[in-house]
Formats: sequence, structure tokens, C-alpha cells
Amino acid sequence: MEVFFVGKAWKFKKNLRDELLKKIDYDKLTFLDKFDINFKPQKETIIVTDENSYPLVAKIFANLTNQNLVVKDNFLVPEMAKYSKNSFLIDFYYQINIILLKDQIPEILIISPEYEEINIFNLDIESAKLLLEPVFNAYKINPIIFEEAGIIKIYTEPIDFNIKKEILSTVPYTVFGNIFEHIVNNLPPKKITFAESCTGGLIASTLTKISGSSNCFDGSVVTYANRIKHEWLGVEELTLEKYGAVSEQTVKEMLLGALEISKADYALAVSGIAGPTGGTPQKPVGTVYIGVANKKELKVELLHLKGDRNYNQYLAMMNAIRLFITFSGLYSKIS
Repeated sequence: MEVFFVGKAWKFKKNLRDELLKKIDYDKLTFLDKFDINFKPQKETIIVTDENSYPLVAKIFANLTNQNLVVKDNFLVPEMAKYSKNSFLIDFYYQINIILLKDQIPEILIISPEYEEINIFNLDIESAKLLLEPVFNAYKINPIIFEEAGIIKIYTEPIDFNIKKEILSTVPYTVFGNIFEHIVNNLPPKKITFAESCTGGLIASTLTKISGSSNCFDGSVVTYANRIKHEWLGVEELTLEKYGAVSEQTVKEMLLGALEISKADYALAVSGIAGPTGGTPQKPVGTVYIGVANKKELKVELLHLKGDRNYNQYLAMMNAIRLFITFSGLYSKIS
């Protein structure tokens, strides 16, 4: 692990600095007066800031990971970060823990032994909080809760079998842990395929990062151009001319074509305008259609995303995965 001290924290907080370093198993220590905006970590990294340097560091990592900054306890953090007071953790090449060193050492999230990820479907954030608050209070759990792509994401300390069972009895539309790992571990022997346009293969790439993905995934297609949509997936030229590539009709035909060529049990399809160019008054940047189908039925949703190109692609992927989980009913089960 590498540790960076940015600004004056390392000069005027020497006692805290030394105490913090005792808690970390690091192999490189660097002191910086200013933070390099082109920074790219080579390993898991802790960045320790002072009050002057923290806002810039937080903003840089929010931009690099295509996230908005939100205020939590008067502390600006990227909206999807794992957060504790004066400390947040994000993934950027490797895990990065940004710490604001003031009068005491905040929680070092990067070396927390484990945490539990809970994904809630088919509920809004207020309903999820209301339903699960009695469970969390009963077990003295202090959760981090936010919404992402229509999924309520909750992070807590590790929880045992009985707590998971109680959560599932309260909210059955739940997936514990990483959603892609959950698919890989629970979808087989059934298979899934993807027909991607604006996401450019992001869904397939993310799934195949998980060991064992070959048990539920044989392959998929990236059909960026209309000609490829027609030639590979059988999308009718008339459909493309009349409704356009970004349309419910095109996504329906992409789904059917993907199922036909892959012989998979499920297909996901995505077509949209990720930006920053390509939008029209009728279909502005962020207009995305997502769809899911099996051999008996299909469903298509229209999204209006608000982000830059990378973030829109990420949100399109996560919304498509949300749609698949709810369509297939592939939730966690505890017997």
C-alpha cells in the first residue's frame, strides 16, 4: 500500500501522522505540497489531506470517477463512495481512501476487514429506510444508504446469517454482495447474453471480470452502427429508418436477435445517446432504451440520464442489470 500526505497535514499534525502510520501496512510514503491532477495509483492507496487541500482532492476524484460531490456531515464526498466521517473510499484503478486529518484519525476504510453490500430492488429509498430501520436498530447497525440506477445500495459492517434472513423476510427483493458476482453464482445453468450499442461492451466486460462467468455467459455483440444491428441482429431496416436506432422498437428487435444468435435464456439490450454529441431536441443526450427478454416475454424501459459520457454508459449498464434482476427474480435466497 502507498500513502500520500498532501498539503501541510504532515508538518503540523506530526503526532497524528505517526499514529496513523502505525495503523497501516505501507511500503511507500510520499509527501506532496500539491496534488497532481494526473495522479493514477499503482496499488491500493491512502491520501491524507489537510483542510486546504481536501476540497481539491475530493473534486479531482469525483471527476475522475464521473460522480457528483454530495455533502455528508459537512464533508464533501463522491456520491457513490463508501463514507465515514472525514474519510471516504472509492475504486479508481485500485481502492483509494481519501482522509481529512484534523484533530483525530478518522476511520481508515481501506483496511477495514470487510463490509456488507446490500442491494434493494423495487423500492424507493425512503421506503427501504422505513422498512429496514427496525432491523438495523435492533442489531445496532449504522448503514450507509444511497440510490444508484434505481437500486437502493446499503453498506454495513459484516452481518451474519440471522440478520440477512431477517432482512430478506422484510424486503425479499434483495441481493447481497456484488450484483455481477451474484449473477455469476446464481444464474447457471441458465445463460445470459447482451446486445450493446451505446455501452460499447461495458456490460459484457464487467461480467467477465468475475471468475466463473463462463458458466452463465457464452458471448454477446456490440452493434454500434445501424448496418451491424441489421446484419448481425436482424433489426429491420424499416424499423431503423422509421423509429431510429434509439427507440423501443429497435431495442425489442435487438433482444430477439440476440436470443436467436446466442441461444441464451436471457438477453439484455441497450441503445442510446451517451453524449456529449449526438442528441436532438426529440432525443437529447442521455436518452437510453434498455430491454430484457427471455423466450416468452420482453420488457423495455426509457431512461433520461444526466451525466457525462462515461457516467451515462455506467448508469445505462446498471439500469439494465437492475431490469434483468427484477425481470428474472434472481434475488438472494437464504434457507
